[in-house]
Parts: sequence; structure tokens; C-alpha cells
Amino acid sequence: MVCPYVRAIVVADTVAIDTVPSTDSLTEKKKFKLNDVLKWPVLGVIYPGLSPETGFSIGAGIQGVWNMPNTETPSSLRMMGCYTQYKQWRIQATGTFYMEGKVPWQLQFTILYRDYPDKFYGLSNTPPTYTIDYESKRFSTTIEPLFRLPNHWNIGPMTDILWERVDHDSLSNGRAYTTMWGLGVSTQYDTRQGVYYPTKGMLFKFKGFYCEPYLGADCRLWKLDADFRHFITLWTPKNYENDFQRVNGSLIFAYQVRLQAALTDGSNDNIPFQALPTLGGDELLRGIRTNMFRSNTLWAVQTELRYPIYRIIHGVVFASVGDVYNTQNWNWTTPKVGYGLGLRVTVNRAHVNVRFDVARNNIDKDWSKLDSYSFYITASEAF
Repeated sequence: MVCPYVRAIVVADTVAIDTVPSTDSLTEKKKFKLNDVLKWPVLGVIYPGLSPETGFSIGAGIQGVWNMPNTETPSSLRMMGCYTQYKQWRIQATGTFYMEGKVPWQLQFTILYRDYPDKFYGLSNTPPTYTIDYESKRFSTTIEPLFRLPNHWNIGPMTDILWERVDHDSLSNGRAYTTMWGLGVSTQYDTRQGVYYPTKGMLFKFKGFYCEPYLGADCRLWKLDADFRHFITLWTPKNYENDFQRVNGSLIFAYQVRLQAALTDGSNDNIPFQALPTLGGDELLRGIRTNMFRSNTLWAVQTELRYPIYRIIHGVVFASVGDVYNTQNWNWTTPKVGYGLGLRVTVNRAHVNVRFDVARNNIDKDWSKLDSYSFYITASEAF
């Protein structure tokens, strides 16, 4: 579950209100302009949220979008916390800082702590026949400093840390807590025009890291993650006055291909379930519940048609397909399919969007059941 980011209620920056000069001070007026709001570099927010895994939620946070000295790509920092209908709470900070110098580089990071009543659906690519309710306390972080190379390439080291305490012995293999941490390499090719709502270009990112028991990990593990995204502008409005209007008025086709693997030198059963690839949620195969399908390899393909509606409001039609497999006990099943419709509302000049999605899947066949639909209110795009 990703905490949503909705329209600002509290503003943590200089108030952007234009004063209209007048010769008569008694008739002096102040105008509140939409363009001024979109330029605010820092927004404090109180926000609602919704997803199948959390029910309704309420949270608060702050997001900043700004340009570091001598950089064209905007950096961002988002910190937020939320509490959900199912008595779940989480605190998360994510950021991407773009920095210049003799060797330009960027720092990407995510830090998360959560206290979560959760559900375990098993390790399979078949629809679950049971669930296990458990309590989870988790801390995780990923840190990636990437150094810029010629021709849009970046490369750098990375570290990934996961610590989780689970109150169910059958899920933790008798361990009081699970610890997985590793070191690796991250490489990225990025020609996107825009970071938060790209209109064209490609992103290819590959991450590979290694976890070693002698260094404190619960099992020996090689984890691989390949992510390819392509954005194509099909139509651009005529006579737009600035880049903001161009982006908001464009018709865009986007697709993503995702491949993941968790490999070990022993049995796959020894890999902690938290370290296995999983389908579902508000980012990968919307319409499938988070963690419902989990195994040691994953593939997925997602597509979106993003179209303008009015000014800062956009519509989206999306569809996705994918599945997971156990490489030591191969089982072919019908791939999982998710599809749906959505709305986007732009909240600043960097094109950060509030996302409203409703999705279905090819597993729940009854269109009359409300449980067969997934509703999402989140911040940023699925990809």
C-alpha cells in the first residue's frame, strides 16, 4: 500500500497570492490563481486514501519539488504517515536528488517503517484457498547513488535492507524476526521527457544485489529486477502557451515490462516470503490484491492510454497481464489480468498527480459483487 497524496490543505511555503494594485487602497483586492498554486515548491497535505488492502485511510505529509543548483531535472522529497481503517500505520520517506559537479549524479532512496495487520495468501500462482492473518512490524530501506555516464546512462552501487518481525511461527520458520540485506549494482538508461508524468522517452533500470548469511542475511540470495518503460506522445495540442499546457493537453500511450527473480543455491522454500516477487497492488497489476500471488520469478506487462479532459484533469484507460512461477516446481496457469479506468489531477508544475483508479481482474467473474472491484486513491503514477 502506498499512502496517497491529495490536494494541499496546509501550505508550507510562501503564500502565492497576487496583489492587484489600485490607486484606491480601499478597493485593493487579492486574487487566488490556479497557476500560483501549481508553482508552490513545498506542499503540506492532509489526505484521505483507499485501497483493497487498507480500506479507508487518513494521513498527513509534506512534499517538496525543487531544482538543485545548475540542474534542469527537478529533485523531490516526500515524507508522510498514515493510519488505516484496518488499524495499519506506516511512515515513509522517498526522494530523488539530482546533483551537478565534475561527475553529475543522483541519489534515490526509500525509507519505510510500518506496523501492519496483514494477510498471507500462500506461495503460488493459483488463486488462494486460504489466508493467514498476521501482525507485521517492518523496516526497509533502499539507497542508490547513481553516477551519470554518456548517452543517458547512470550506474552506481546500491544497498537493500529488510527487517521484519512476524507474530506467526509458520510464516517466520520459527525465527523471531527476518533480516535480509544485500549489496549490489544499479544501472539506469533514462531519456524520459518529464519524471513524474513523462510524455515521451524511455526508462530502463536493472538492479542486482546479493545477500550473504555470513554477513547477517537469513539466506543466500541473488535478487534481480529489470524494469523497462516507454512513453509515446500520440497527439499534442496546437497553440499551447507553455510546456505545462503541452503536457496537460497531450494524448500519451505508455507501457511497462517488468521482470524479477529471487534465486538461491538451496531450496526456494528457504527464501523468506518477504523477499519473493509479488503481483498486485496499486502499481503492478492493479485489480489484483497485493501479495495474492507470490513466487521466486515474476513477469508483467502494463499499458496505459492517458488522455486530457480539462486543464489539470486527465483520464486513463489501463490493462496489464503477468504471473509468478516457482523455478524449482514449475506450474503453468492462466496469466493474471487487470484492467480499469482512472482520473488524474495535477497538483504542481512538476506534474505530480493525484491518482483515482478503479480496476477489475480475470479471476473475480461476478460483476455485481463490489468485492470484485479494486479502488485506489494514491499519489503519483503506477509507472
